[in-house]
Amino acid sequence: MPKSWHALTAEEVLAEARVAPERGLSDEEAAIRLRRYGPNKLDERSGPGLVALFLKQFTGFMVMTLVLAALVSFLLGERLDALAILAIVALNAVFGFIQEYRAERSLAALKEMTAPTATVRRDGQPKVVKATEVVPGDILLLKEGDRVPADARLLSGSSLAADESALTGESVPARKDAGWLGDAKAELAERHNMVYMGTSIARGRGEAVVVATAMNTEIGEIASMIKDVGEELTPLQKRLEQLGRWLVV
Repeated sequence: MPKSWHALTAEEVLAEARVAPERGLSDEEAAIRLRRYGPNKLDERSGPGLVALFLKQFTGFMVMTLVLAALVSFLLGERLDALAILAIVALNAVFGFIQEYRAERSLAALKEMTAPTATVRRDGQPKVVKATEVVPGDILLLKEGDRVPADARLLSGSSLAADESALTGESVPARKDAGWLGDAKAELAERHNMVYMGTSIARGRGEAVVVATAMNTEIGEIASMIKDVGEELTPLQKRLEQLGRWLVV
C-alpha cells in the first residue's frame, strides 16, 4: 500500500483499502485484517525498574574490563589511575541511565496519547470497538472531542479541525478538508486531508478511512526512533569501548 495517502483521491484510497464507505468492513473481514496487521497499538517495552536500569549500565564487557583495570591499578598502587577509571565508569553509567530513562518516559507519554475506543462503520452500522481492534480499511466516524485511533484519509468533513500539536508543534487546531489534494512531498502539517493517531478532533465531524495502524502510523515511527535512541550508545560509551579495547590489548 502506498505511503503518500494525502496525494491520492478518496476513490483511489478506498480502492486500495478495498472497502465501500457506506458499508464499511464486515466483522469477518475486520477479524481477518486484525490477524494480518496485528493489534493497533504501539510496541510494548516493559523496561526494568530504576535500580535495575542503573545497574544495567555496568553489565557491558568493556565496562567490566575497565572495572578490572581499575582493580589492577589499585593493587599496583596506582590509586589515582584507579579512581580516574572508576570516575569515568560512573559518569558513563549516569549518562546511559539518563538517556534510557528519558526514552522510557517518552514512550510512556506516547502510549498515553492513544485512544481507548473508536467508532467505526461495520456492516453498514456504527459500532464502538476497542482502538486496538481498528484495522486498515475501517471507516472512522469522527466528532469533536474524539481522539483519532489511527492514521486515516478523510472522506468527508464538516467544519473539521484537529489538534495536531503533539506531531507538528502547531498550537492552533489544523483545519481539515477531505477534498484537498496535495503533493506527495507535502509536510505533515500541510496534509489537510489526513488525520493521525494520537491527535484529537478539536471541532466538527467527519468520516475517514484508516490507512495505517500501530507502528506503521506517524506516531509509531516516532516511537521507533525514540526506542532506537534509547538503545544507541552515547558518545561517552563509544569512547569507553575504545579505551576498553586499548586496555585489553
